[in-house]
Amino acid sequence: MKNARLFEILYLLIEKREITAGELARRLEVSERTIYRDVDALSAAGIPVFTQKGQGGGIRLMDQFVLDKALLSREQQDEILFALQAILATGGAEEGETLSRLSALFRKEGGDWLEVDFTDWGSGAAERENFSQVKRSILGRRPLSFTYYSSAGEKSRRTVEPARLVFKGGCWYLSAFCRKKQDWRIFRLVRMEDLVLEEESCLPRQRPEQLEAPLPAGCRGVDLRLRFTPFVAWRVRDYFHPREITPQPDGSLVVNCTFPEDQWLLSFLLSFGSQLQVLSPDCWRDILRAELKKTLEIYETGQTLSGLRAYPDVRGEGTDPAQHKEVFPMEERKFCQCCAMPLDRSEDRGTEAGGALSEDYCRYCYQNGAFTAPDATMDDIIAFNLKFNEENGHPFGPQEEAEKMMRGWFPTLKRWRKG
Repeated sequence: MKNARLFEILYLLIEKREITAGELARRLEVSERTIYRDVDALSAAGIPVFTQKGQGGGIRLMDQFVLDKALLSREQQDEILFALQAILATGGAEEGETLSRLSALFRKEGGDWLEVDFTDWGSGAAERENFSQVKRSILGRRPLSFTYYSSAGEKSRRTVEPARLVFKGGCWYLSAFCRKKQDWRIFRLVRMEDLVLEEESCLPRQRPEQLEAPLPAGCRGVDLRLRFTPFVAWRVRDYFHPREITPQPDGSLVVNCTFPEDQWLLSFLLSFGSQLQVLSPDCWRDILRAELKKTLEIYETGQTLSGLRAYPDVRGEGTDPAQHKEVFPMEERKFCQCCAMPLDRSEDRGTEAGGALSEDYCRYCYQNGAFTAPDATMDDIIAFNLKFNEENGHPFGPQEEAEKMMRGWFPTLKRWRKG
């Protein structure tokens, strides 16, 4: 404790060059007699500190006392101060006391030369508080509990053992061991709410080498060939690796890339508007055409968003499922008429008795002209799909909504259609 107080006195003297014993005593919460003993200890250690009595007196440090000349070059001092300023700006430190002390020690101004804010406009305070809580959890090796919203909108309460913070793709992520899933997971900080730092401590775990979240089972990638106009070339070069981009004589850019085939991909492609043309595969040209057609109907026909559905309306019990109508033009895309799996690729289709590809069923449901599970009921298939949804991150949305959608749609599929 005494050594810490001696360093505190030395820092203050370097910063102020002169200070009274009374001010030091109040600041360090000790008596003036203790301060004078500490000054004697500093003097005995070779620090040129002395006291001056009378009006205007106090404890002084000789002007020629500058530690930095013996320890660090001017360039090294600048590098240390700049590095501390960067850490402070990014949120890695909660206050600038260390920076102030070293600036005083080097007799330099650290400067307010850098400001970094990784948060979105209008959401800074909450995200910075989350960042601070997560940082304390990692450094203190304490579990962290929070409410989390998945990309599908599902809300859950998690308790995790945080390992590291990662800034990737313009967002902060937490890599942590999830006690609920008993496995490593990646959480986006902006989706975390009601953070609570637990009192217990946790032992460090062996972290996975790879940060990337693996694709859920059944979520495949799609090879895309895209053409972009020169007006969005800056965005293209931000998103894609140079080896994926082929400049064209007319200034456009052709990109060959692979993405997970999910709702995010649709949103990403639509964000380029008329500056993008999907060259292949044809099924994604159809998907974008259908989505743009739906958007056009909102403005041309005055329909509300709730009037446009990707799947049939869910009717009450006792109604005729065959009368369900789809407002969204899903007929441009084929689905298995047993389990509703998309049939975008020929290899996904089942086979007829003669070996020809089936027009109606997938390879999991139909082989050689017969159903692979002839005794299965519609409820069995729905239960299987819901289990898949639960185990693979809810690609069909939260369980309740997914089941509601399936029970409205499946009765319209060929295998389950009545009559």
